[in-house]
Amino acid sequence: QFLVIMKFLLALSAILAINTATAEWTCDDCNAVVSTLGAYLSSEESIANQVDILLAEVCPAAEDVDYCVANLPAFWTKIAMVLWPGYYAPEATWMCAQEGLCGAPATRTITCDECNEGLMATIEQMLSEEFVAGIIDALSGDGFCGMEEDPESCANVIAELIPVALPAIAGGFNAEGGNAICNMAIPDTCPALY
Repeated sequence: QFLVIMKFLLALSAILAINTATAEWTCDDCNAVVSTLGAYLSSEESIANQVDILLAEVCPAAEDVDYCVANLPAFWTKIAMVLWPGYYAPEATWMCAQEGLCGAPATRTITCDECNEGLMATIEQMLSEEFVAGIIDALSGDGFCGMEEDPESCANVIAELIPVALPAIAGGFNAEGGNAICNMAIPDTCPALY
């Protein structure tokens, strides 16, 4: 369970590292890692792991624990299907389309450490006040809560859930998961851990 979440967190970090080490990453590297992470975090397996973490770490602190346990899995699944592909979008300016990132393709091979640093950077970026507020605004709007039966209630839940859910999910990050995400995106980037 945590491996999936860890993989997610590592991919996030890789994106941020890409942002901070633009001369070292190629556009192809960035696109591969960001696309892989977005797809992975939106997968059934990853969402199930995310839900398990949220049930264990978020629901016990909720005002109505039973309601949280009963409703969070389906609600988070809907959130995840919008959040992860939207955040891990290679064409976005906060990911690969930023100024200065795209240099000559395949100028050199990315290292495992660089990939993992990038994943950590994406996680740190996502957890920043600016990005948490942006994610809350985006999910509270017409594209997500606006399609719910009670948009106002949805927006209130989003405003409470996202600031605690994202750090809980990010807390599952580890080197093994990061290496797996890096290898899924760019084969043989990281050596196998025994």
